[in-house]
Amino acid sequence: MSPSSPDAAPPVRARRPRLDHESVVVAAEGLVDREGYDALTMTLLAAELETRVSSLYNHVANLEDLRAEIQVRAMQLLGNQVRSAAMGHAGPDGLRVLSHSLRGFARDYPHRYAAMTRAPIDRDAFFAAAAGTIEALAVMVRSTGLPEERILLTGMAVFSALHGFVSLEVSGYFGGVDDLDTVFAQVIRGAVTAAVLEGSEPVAATG
Repeated sequence: MSPSSPDAAPPVRARRPRLDHESVVVAAEGLVDREGYDALTMTLLAAELETRVSSLYNHVANLEDLRAEIQVRAMQLLGNQVRSAAMGHAGPDGLRVLSHSLRGFARDYPHRYAAMTRAPIDRDAFFAAAAGTIEALAVMVRSTGLPEERILLTGMAVFSALHGFVSLEVSGYFGGVDDLDTVFAQVIRGAVTAAVLEGSEPVAATG
């Protein structure tokens, strides 16, 4: 009996996997990767999962909570990559490695990177997730010889310099510039040199 025969059994439809919190969040991350953070809505997510919007609320509280979790998970993912890249490195070399790891993450997940660098929705959860990344950067800055009281602000300055380049790159701002690797190398040299020079300067007296 051929499949097209009137007596052929109808094809069995594949059963959709059962929804849970993780599958909903993973689908939301996929939508963000494809459409952008601001495009994420519960309606679009329900269509992606072939379910009703009301069903999503069995697994996530609301869109705001979902957006917050995407920010937190992006920071956790970045932290894992940064810590892995940092192993075995220190000082200026370590800062260069972390810089390239940050750029690689932003290139791989441009919309999640953009979401992660917005004002955090759930500040406590976000900064808890950021602890690994912050500490990895602090270790590298500290290993340049920088006094402890300068670690935090110098780390913020280094990140700000790198973020400026990375965010412009993933937004397409640089257009047809061919040799962005050279530009990024200059940005890194500037940030790293500043951190090393700061570490070698005496602390100015205050008061």
